Amino acid sequence: MAEPEFIRVDGSFGEGGGQILRTSIALSTLTGKPVEVTNIRANRKFPGMMPQHLTAVKACMAICNGTAEGADINSERLRFIPGKVRYGKYSFDVAESKKSAGSATLVLQTVLLPLLFTKGESTVIVKGGTHVPWSPPATYLKQVFLPALGLMGCQTFLKIGRWGWYPEGGGDLSLRIKPINKLKPRQFTERGKLRKVYGISASSNLPRNISDRQLKAAMRAMRTENLNARMRSIDVKASGKGTIVHLTAEFENARAGFSCLGEKGLSAEKVANSAVTELINYLGKNVCLDHYLADQLIPYAALCGERIEMDVSKITEHLRTNLWVTQKFIPIGYKLRGPKGLPGTLMIEPKREEDQQPAVATAAEVTP
Repeated sequence: MAEPEFIRVDGSFGEGGGQILRTSIALSTLTGKPVEVTNIRANRKFPGMMPQHLTAVKACMAICNGTAEGADINSERLRFIPGKVRYGKYSFDVAESKKSAGSATLVLQTVLLPLLFTKGESTVIVKGGTHVPWSPPATYLKQVFLPALGLMGCQTFLKIGRWGWYPEGGGDLSLRIKPINKLKPRQFTERGKLRKVYGISASSNLPRNISDRQLKAAMRAMRTENLNARMRSIDVKASGKGTIVHLTAEFENARAGFSCLGEKGLSAEKVANSAVTELINYLGKNVCLDHYLADQLIPYAALCGERIEMDVSKITEHLRTNLWVTQKFIPIGYKLRGPKGLPGTLMIEPKREEDQQPAVATAAEVTP
């Protein structure tokens, strides 16, 4: 048999992190197009696949009976050939190959996209870090990301079981996914009126006064900005120690989320103030999506088959990189306006068959 034609992705492009690999294998699994990713996580201190990246690869292999070459810890090159995606019940553990608090949420996001377009309902359980650095907390997925997908017609139900903090991990998430035939186009340009702000100060295996201090500091900081909010302090089950402040702003047409994880040497007050500062900065901008959500919605917007516009709170390298990867699998054109690090506008639209060539944004559309 002739070797299949691979889409080739350079993992050192742009921000050069694990996002390139995750988006590549998710879209490869969905579209059935084989992919070769080289220079995996080339811009990180320790290049190559870590446990969470390997788990995402193995999860995609499992849901489509795919094959892979280079699916190993520390591997900097992967060749992935997908099969047919099958709905069902799946369970994955980030720490299966090596003890790790790697992100369970990023693994979930990787398999969610292809499983949405199957013929039946799926349930995915992922064990690992649920609230860890450098990844969206499970609370963000539940309160911001999945509701945004709901506006596009997706029905998902996330249950946070045991929480997993860094460095212990050991948490578990369960996501139920109902299939859809087509995504509903949704414009993300007007967030509408602010309905409410709510949040949590959560901790595990720490003195309760830490969580209470975080809550009081957050409420105090928001009152200073004349912002009314509902918050609660909760003690959650986990193997290790950890704490977080997570705030959600709910508008008529969108939600945004902001958080800060506790760490050694960081006072409860600083944890709270960091999350509040992000929230206040976002509220002060006339934009719809926080920059985390804009990044995560790109593949879904690309699959809508219609022109989608997003007003985002900050143009990031993550955003630009995810556009670059998505365009390799889905024939889209895009315009990204705004300087890096500041608010901007993203427009994504399908390409006509006669015009399906890689889009190149002009200097006016993408400002370094």
